[in-house]
Amino acid sequence: MTIALATGRSILRLGKRSERLVALSGAALILQASVAQVDPVSVRFEPGCEQVKAYFDNTVSNATSYLWDFGDGTTSTLASPMHTFPYGEPITVELSAVVDGQSVTFTRQYETQEQLDLGTVELPNVFTPNGDGRNDVFTLVNEVFLGPCAQLAIYNRYGQLMFESLGNNLSWDGRAIAGQAASDGVYFYVFSWGGGTLNATVTLIR
Repeated sequence: MTIALATGRSILRLGKRSERLVALSGAALILQASVAQVDPVSVRFEPGCEQVKAYFDNTVSNATSYLWDFGDGTTSTLASPMHTFPYGEPITVELSAVVDGQSVTFTRQYETQEQLDLGTVELPNVFTPNGDGRNDVFTLVNEVFLGPCAQLAIYNRYGQLMFESLGNNLSWDGRAIAGQAASDGVYFYVFSWGGGTLNATVTLIR
């Protein structure tokens, strides 16, 4: 930041060194500082069942109307719309807003995320639901947001369904659907997402 104090016919600038500049009439305090600019258009992507969900927002001050153009022939007049796009494609989004009777336009380009590769999903092969606070639930090891279309089903060795969960909350605490604690042993699970399926086993040890 530079602070310049103008008095009478000279300016004294305070910085790493002091120096006198050519006169300015009157007295003035001049502040010069770099201010971080906030992008008026923002987006948050979430994986959907077949496409990516994009949640748009804006910080355009004093706007009285909005027109979003999503680049695929569709538009919205909401201030913060949601729109879906294909996985792994470049998109161009345009926001036109009316501010103080004048139209301002912002154009942004994004790349939607790739569809989940099941090879990146990590699930443990052993868990110990004994209440000690460590490894008590069978769930994803890595933090991957899966969205509403992920599904986890767990079966015992007789093919009976022990647990089923939909959506991003995929955690089995080692209890059967009726609520009783499952016995030690090997269980089979089927993890599904986006048309892909992962079949494997997990060992329960209390």
